[in-house]
Amino acid sequence: MKRELNDAFLNGLEPPASGRLEVWDTKEPGLVWRMTASGAASWGVRARTKDGKRTRPTLGTWPAMSIKVARQRAKAAIVAIAGGADPAAEKKQARAARAAEAAEATVAARWDEWREARAADWSDSYQREVARIGTRDLLPKLGKRPLRTTKREDWTGIIAAKKKSAPVQASIFYRVVSSFLNHAEAEGWIPLPLLPRKGLIRSAPPPKARDRALTDAELVALWTATAAEPVKLRAFVRLLILTGARLNEVAGIATGEIDRAAGLWRLPAARAKNNMPHTMPLCGLALAEIAAAWPEHGDEAGADWRLLGKGGNAFSGFSKLKARLDKATGLAPWRFHDLRRTARTGMARLGVDRLHAERAIAHISGQSKLERTYNLHDFQPETLAALGRWQAHVAGLIDPKPAAEIVPLRRA
Repeated sequence: MKRELNDAFLNGLEPPASGRLEVWDTKEPGLVWRMTASGAASWGVRARTKDGKRTRPTLGTWPAMSIKVARQRAKAAIVAIAGGADPAAEKKQARAARAAEAAEATVAARWDEWREARAADWSDSYQREVARIGTRDLLPKLGKRPLRTTKREDWTGIIAAKKKSAPVQASIFYRVVSSFLNHAEAEGWIPLPLLPRKGLIRSAPPPKARDRALTDAELVALWTATAAEPVKLRAFVRLLILTGARLNEVAGIATGEIDRAAGLWRLPAARAKNNMPHTMPLCGLALAEIAAAWPEHGDEAGADWRLLGKGGNAFSGFSKLKARLDKATGLAPWRFHDLRRTARTGMARLGVDRLHAERAIAHISGQSKLERTYNLHDFQPETLAALGRWQAHVAGLIDPKPAAEIVPLRRA
């Protein structure tokens, strides 16, 4: 069939029952529109090579390529082919070049591409975890190798080594590596999955859930031991106890997050593990620790000044501090994260509603997806009150004579 092609005509055509329907354009001789029985349509061109042989290369798909562009491409292709160009060979060479480039792309290069593509979906703490895993565990071993040449045993071997050296970290390590390789497969960087379907359960099962919560007496002992530490380190531990916040959230607490007048700590979504903002009350004890760690020229330091590290940076010396506290207190084995569990357990013991206690430590896992969709109440007054009760309890343990004054809570 031959006629001058236009959009209305092409849109009205139905796929053939079998084979291929071809319509030749009379406005640009040599241009052909093709549709298969499946409904897929494309543009092609008929031309003669320099030595007189016929060739019919494909120009592109329809409707992604418009009639106007198809005519321009057809005209250019006819001239180029007559001059000695070989579009089919050029496409083959381009595919081969892309395949060669993909084959040579190293694990390190693809790892960086993956991080760049996904970083916007990750919290700051998860980004740091991914960077740490890459720098410390993965790239020193596999970074220089082309990703496509790696085998399943390379990945399961590195996971097994991690499980042996650091069992608690093996599960998160597996999840990060699995996320990377799933992305690599989706992007076509690797032809087949490189981890077994049930690899997490078999290769790096999650560690047994911890159930350590410090007693009131242990909290007092720990609080007392922190008095011998430098001001910022003392504040770090005491704020963990009082707020029930996560380790890195407290370690990176910044001047711009603190409303000293209202007695509130407003944690931004970018620093929260669940990517949601969270507001916590600050009782008199907490405000005293923050005041002690506050920079001498607070207004000049800026909103991003981290209170507890050196030079406006986040605090990072967890292991050394923990070792000194263990020696000073003689407590049964515990971790900094156990202080978060202690706060949650303490609120339950004080009779705080379960939902309010969960919200007080920024947990949303107890809610169904449907509830999160339709119940948009932020529960801020309730969660501030819940954490306020915990802080009042801690204050009473530290100074039982009367309990330390709690700063009145205000809605953020």
